[in-house]
Amino acid sequence: MATHGSSGTRLPLPGDSRLRRVVAAYGLSRFTEFAGWLAILLVAYGQGGPMLAGLSAFAMQLPAIVLVPVLAGLADRMPRGTALTQSHVAVTLTAALTALLLLLGAPLWLVLVGGAATTLAVCLVRPMHFATLPVLARGPGDLVAANGWSSFMDGVAIFIGFVLAGLLTDHVGAWSVLALSAVLSLGGVLLSLGIRTPVVAVQDGDGVSEMRAALEGFRVLRRSSGAMALLLLMACPSVMMGSNETLAVTFNDEVLGLSESTAGLVAGAFGVGIAVGGIAVAGLARRRALSPVVLAGALVLGVAQVVVAGTAALLPAVALLFVVGVGMALIVVSARTLLQRSIDDDVLARVLAVQEGVHLTGLTVGALLGPLAIAALGPRGAFVPFGMAVLAIGLLASRAIRTLDVGAVVHEREVDLLSRVPFLAALPPYELERLAQGARWDRVPAGTVVVGQGDPADSYYLVASGELSVTTDGSVRGHTMGPGDGFGEIALLNRTTRTATITALVACELLVVSSDDFLAAVTSTSDGEGLAHEVSRARLALDERVA
Repeated sequence: MATHGSSGTRLPLPGDSRLRRVVAAYGLSRFTEFAGWLAILLVAYGQGGPMLAGLSAFAMQLPAIVLVPVLAGLADRMPRGTALTQSHVAVTLTAALTALLLLLGAPLWLVLVGGAATTLAVCLVRPMHFATLPVLARGPGDLVAANGWSSFMDGVAIFIGFVLAGLLTDHVGAWSVLALSAVLSLGGVLLSLGIRTPVVAVQDGDGVSEMRAALEGFRVLRRSSGAMALLLLMACPSVMMGSNETLAVTFNDEVLGLSESTAGLVAGAFGVGIAVGGIAVAGLARRRALSPVVLAGALVLGVAQVVVAGTAALLPAVALLFVVGVGMALIVVSARTLLQRSIDDDVLARVLAVQEGVHLTGLTVGALLGPLAIAALGPRGAFVPFGMAVLAIGLLASRAIRTLDVGAVVHEREVDLLSRVPFLAALPPYELERLAQGARWDRVPAGTVVVGQGDPADSYYLVASGELSVTTDGSVRGHTMGPGDGFGEIALLNRTTRTATITALVACELLVVSSDDFLAAVTSTSDGEGLAHEVSRARLALDERVA
């Protein structure tokens, strides 16, 4: 039973050595994704310009979009540790094969086959990684630390991967980027090797009912013009992320006149902006009215994207693309929080699933539109239509989006209490909102046993007022729990019965969070709603096996 004061403000390393190994392996795989991706795009650009680079990006990500859900489902049939190791093996083999193809001067179409296979393997590592973490975690501190460091690895890999890919491609050759990726991925294999986890029993769902559940998300959105407008605006950062790599590589070559060494710096600048913007927007997303933040993000993103067309120097271009990333973060984080405030919780997951599908579609569309814009408007002018589109959509959608603020339910008291717990305060704002939306208040009189040692675990509790005692194996502990303290997370995360008896010494008011909501939140990342769903499903399946 951890209390409010048991965690520090600085995110520590996971205490379990297996978790540290898994997180390190994840970081190596993320480098492979970003560095290998850019190296192949630079090769395609060198052979056929921006059009071929854009088509190559589309070709490499399409198989992953289609096949990752299928392969992840198959991987559910084996132990998590085994599935994770095999995913890292796949990354190693596909990266090595692609490096060999590049070294031998194979035709581009064959290199793209290797690149698509590598992308597929890397994208499979991600769900397997986040599904493995809760199985290994011994407590909430371990799990939150592992998730926090995984998110940190994402941000570092974007920037370092892009920069090193540009440098190595320019001075050694693209093959060296994939060769280095293969070596690092082999390190991921060795780190994850021998990590044993139980087999997770998975029940096959009813395809018809699953399809109906997915369609319900579309029906809910169709009934809300504000939600539809918000979803359309949220698609803009996805389209721009899909296009900006091709735009950045072309801009670096044809406008700045620089070598491939700086292409990674230009391409990675908006990724750094996304990371920094995600931190900055965390405070803004606590506002009661979020539509102004969403629309401000559209303004920042659109203007910065347009102004890039007017610069011809490296540092101003990098700075502007950094601001583009900040605008993306403002839109995505605040818009998702606003969706959670305004959509009923019983259909929220399906609405967010629609948003995830729109995100993936936007990336693909952006990869195709980028080279078309370059062909029509040139390497500078190509930035303009994307920026103008964001500004136009933001302007036209502003009135409809503001209606969501009017009908939004803001759980200020619940969010305030949740954010006082250190490992929950580390969550992105939209996850806290989701927890607050699903939580319920419970008032218990003095002498009430809230949970008993050995009882099944189905909720996490936060103390809003009152005082409770803690008893373990018949012995009353010397400390008590008061406002801001939480209990119940250890049994939830370790899938065990309650480890202590908690009794109200005086009348208490408690905020109760269901086990499903709690686990879905603490196993998520800043933009990991789909991963949270996967982890929650794995947890439920494991519960059924143990029962």
